[in-house]
Amino acid sequence: MATAHRLTDVLIEQTKILKELQQTLQDEQKAIAALNTQVMEALNSQKEQLIQRQRLMTETLHGVLSATAVQYGLASSSTLSEVIEKMPLSIRGQVEPLQQAARQAGLEVSVLANQNRGMLERFLGVVNDSLGFILRILNTSNTYGVRGTYLSNAQSGAVMVSKEA
Repeated sequence: MATAHRLTDVLIEQTKILKELQQTLQDEQKAIAALNTQVMEALNSQKEQLIQRQRLMTETLHGVLSATAVQYGLASSSTLSEVIEKMPLSIRGQVEPLQQAARQAGLEVSVLANQNRGMLERFLGVVNDSLGFILRILNTSNTYGVRGTYLSNAQSGAVMVSKEA
């Protein structure tokens, strides 16, 4: 029974981390929409920390789930749903809502992450288009060819380099 109670604690913590990640992704959407790169950078760091915590919690969950499965006479590789089916009704009533909450939070995080990725891709596309336009303007020059004829399509070698690159 102790492992089943530990399982509820881990699921609660997992859901808490996913909710924090969800809030961070929502904040990131606002920063992307406002083109606030400083906030985006800070939120990216926060996301990395939350993802690391989530990975560690997932490892813990797998260990506790494996031990709980064995306690109920199942294979250590059993899924959470399989383990829940073997639990007494009193514990099952605690664990099932936590499983659903974690699943829902995970789906919401996935949706937000996909939305943010799309927003960032469009943002970077606009930046790349703008840089391409600027480079076309800078690289257009009018020169004379070898016979002294005017060449309006000759290209000079102007190049823009990002200081972050």
